[in-house]
Amino acid sequence: MIATDRRPSLLASESGKVLLANTPAQRLKLDQDRLRKSLNWPMLCKQAHRAGSTAASFSLGSMELEGEVVHLSLDGRDGYLLRLAENDHEASWLRNRSRAAMLTRVAHDLRTPIQSLLATAEKVLDVGEQSTAAEKEQARQQLRQSSEVALDHISNVLGVIRGDKSLAGIRPDETFNITEELRSLVMMIGPIARQRKVALKLWLDPHEDTWVHGPVRFVRALFQNIIDNSAKYGGTEVEISLTCRPLSSPDEQDESVKIALTVKDLGGGLPPEQKARLFEALDQSEKLNERATSGPPSAGLNVLAHALRQLGGKLDLSDRYAESDKTGSDASNDVVGTVITVTLNLQKGERISALDDPERALPLQDASLSGRSIILVEDSPSSRDWLTHILRNAGAQVWAAGNGIEALSLLIRPDIRDRLDLILTDMTLPYMSGLEFAERLRQSEQTPWTGPIVALTAHVADEVVSACHAAGIVEVLEKPIRPSHLRNAILAALKTPSAPEEPAPAPQRPVSNKGNRDDLLNDYIVSDLLSQLGTDGAVSFMRRALDEAASVLSRIREEGSGVDTGRMLHAATGACTLTGLSAVETCLRDMEHAFNNGSSLEACQSHLENALLETRKAIEALT
Repeated sequence: MIATDRRPSLLASESGKVLLANTPAQRLKLDQDRLRKSLNWPMLCKQAHRAGSTAASFSLGSMELEGEVVHLSLDGRDGYLLRLAENDHEASWLRNRSRAAMLTRVAHDLRTPIQSLLATAEKVLDVGEQSTAAEKEQARQQLRQSSEVALDHISNVLGVIRGDKSLAGIRPDETFNITEELRSLVMMIGPIARQRKVALKLWLDPHEDTWVHGPVRFVRALFQNIIDNSAKYGGTEVEISLTCRPLSSPDEQDESVKIALTVKDLGGGLPPEQKARLFEALDQSEKLNERATSGPPSAGLNVLAHALRQLGGKLDLSDRYAESDKTGSDASNDVVGTVITVTLNLQKGERISALDDPERALPLQDASLSGRSIILVEDSPSSRDWLTHILRNAGAQVWAAGNGIEALSLLIRPDIRDRLDLILTDMTLPYMSGLEFAERLRQSEQTPWTGPIVALTAHVADEVVSACHAAGIVEVLEKPIRPSHLRNAILAALKTPSAPEEPAPAPQRPVSNKGNRDDLLNDYIVSDLLSQLGTDGAVSFMRRALDEAASVLSRIREEGSGVDTGRMLHAATGACTLTGLSAVETCLRDMEHAFNNGSSLEACQSHLENALLETRKAIEALT
């Protein structure tokens, strides 16, 4: 028996079968069919099961109904209680209160990317840090990259506001790469840490991308607040580690992943008042004998607590003690910092656009890089996937890192360092440039590396090449690069006999808009993709680039031009160039030119739309 007031209330199963309903709910005719169609009931039940409760909002005829779904345990089974607002006044009050809380969290989350931009700009403006033209160009490239990362995060945060059409901004869960989300956050927070002279370390276990399905916005908020706080107040060093372990449900139908983020700092430990405020925000005050004495939890703690509740996660906090010395003596009792660990479970997600195709890999005995081990440092996910595929298909073992911080942490591991043959790094990296990364490799006492370093860059100027050689880089390669050229350059750096050079590419034909396949796709690049990935892999990669261009067009039409438009156009252009989508690439370049000149984009939009439609047909014809 459940006692209710005049508000429409019902108890239902996850399938939507109504178990109990009071008279007001019966008048609304809220049956299984309406629950599933009007409320997306299964999604709400998953969110309520994870967080304890979740907001609900839907239209029923001319009525707009607001309320919440609460998870109840019914003698070993799950039930879900739907409670709706009693009247319009109560619904408006609930909606406004929820939106005010959401805007407070959003405003707090915007602080970190803005501070990251300012920290990077200060570095570029500091004339004393850059003495050569190459260093100045690297600093400018870093500012562009940091701006892109920060703007991406700002766009994600603003997307929460744009999606807030009802109570609490109900948004469906998404499939996302949690490893890449963490890399992106470290890239964004890196300039802030650098400004404060804080060394960041990043550990991934396993060192592979992990795809999950869940509320990515809350994962971002949780990770960002913990890491940002440690970077600002955690002393001279912050260690960040992400562990992902598969979990199987009893019926083996709903696989999940246990995720643990651990952040260790050297900030001297949290004072008792701050610990009390943290546990008060998490509703865990019973863990301490004393309560907070210096005010309520801060906005940051409230954001962290809210995200943790929505994820159904757990937070553990402990003091960090000095490590034992080399003589084997016990660790010191002196508190040197804090260890924060958050654990949560999310559904396993399917990897999007995986490039590796084991059936097309060369036999290891025939592969030119067989037996070689390489660390690849590349911040662009699509470029990193492509380069990893090329190297692995040539027989190499590859550890792919998204930035210099992650790569340095790999070199600390003896099992990797002792068998490593070569490091391949992009030159335009966040936090530390390729030049700085190479210099640290050569000068570090903890991670000394005397082996070959090969660099990739889109800007092969004489001063850049000279600076690279001075930093100990043996070869500088220009992007984009063909697989055979990359393999041969690595073999040359390893002083191994090279495979025969492939013939130089035929000149590309000018692109027009006649509409046949030769004008829509670059045959030479497409042929290379087909030979490397097979039909399914190549088509998947081309569709991914086409969807990125279509997404840019859709966003420009919905929101108009903004601060992020140039970056989005440039990224989409690069993806289309890499995959041979010639007509779409031409339209995007025209749009970039118009945007940079302050011209209207309307004419370019219609041309791009036509190119997208015709190119999609040409891609489908490949299958």
